[in-house]
Amino acid sequence: MTTINAHRLQRLIKQTRAHVSPDVTLPPINGIRFECDGVHIHALATDRHTFAVARTKVREETDTWSVTISERTLGWLTPWLKTHKGDTILNLSVTADGLTITDDDGKLTVPAAETTFPKWQHLFRDALQDAFTSGDLVSVDTDMLSRWKHADTHLRVWQTGAEKPLLLIGDEFLGLQMPCRYSGDNKDRAEVIGEWMGSLAKKKGESIAPVAPLPQSGAVAEMAEEMLLQTLRSTREMFGTDMDTTKGRGAFNAWVHSGIYAWSAYRLLQALKKADPDLAEQTVRDLSEQLESGEIGEWAWDEAEAAGHDPQKWADDYEAHLKKLAEKQAAEQPAT
Repeated sequence: MTTINAHRLQRLIKQTRAHVSPDVTLPPINGIRFECDGVHIHALATDRHTFAVARTKVREETDTWSVTISERTLGWLTPWLKTHKGDTILNLSVTADGLTITDDDGKLTVPAAETTFPKWQHLFRDALQDAFTSGDLVSVDTDMLSRWKHADTHLRVWQTGAEKPLLLIGDEFLGLQMPCRYSGDNKDRAEVIGEWMGSLAKKKGESIAPVAPLPQSGAVAEMAEEMLLQTLRSTREMFGTDMDTTKGRGAFNAWVHSGIYAWSAYRLLQALKKADPDLAEQTVRDLSEQLESGEIGEWAWDEAEAAGHDPQKWADDYEAHLKKLAEKQAAEQPAT
């Protein structure tokens, strides 16, 4: 039995389904192939022009298995999966009847076939090895890539440099797409290859040394990095304050709260990313836009009222606190 959460299975399908062959006379590729190697579940799809491989780790090591779920079956399986919350635990097992998915409410047996699927490991292994001698790794925004759909039936692509735009060339058409900001420091191809060698079947007699994980890109990764930086900075600064003065004690409390909220935001962000990576990415992008607008005070006021709180009372209580604090400080001042 193999155990993952519902969102991870949904995401595997979402990442690969667009690459499924529409040709129903080719059952091996007219669907998504799922392969579990005991550590990862891989989702594979190809129409012979594009080939997509996505993977996710299982909750604990499991047996190996492989099945193909047809595009027709995916048509009703996908909506069924979407009725589950992202963190719902699903147990997967392969039987003679297909792929059985068990949750707290029961089980569903999904028709599946054990068909001959194109050998994919060597294709991607060779591609990664070829990339080893090419130019620098480049990060691109997939939403932006979709904008070129109507530029031409075919586009040629040049990468002019690691930090320079992609150059797209069609018939009577030129385009540029800027690369995305990459939040990690290490762009070594060897780490990318090393991470995937377990899935891509190492060659006989070849030993693969374990490598550190490659830093992730995207809005979530950027925010996580900022939260960790702020946590470390705050916890360092709080010990450098002067506790013998009112101003110093205020600074200490400010750094303490800054560190607490930065660490809390980091942990909550990681939990959201684990349960629903797509929602985490979209939430952080929306949050970044809100922060840049400078209107979060107004939004917070509206959100507080919508949640049944009384933000006006909070404001009045805080003003009263500041007045009381000022009176206390004035009383402590020596007479002149």
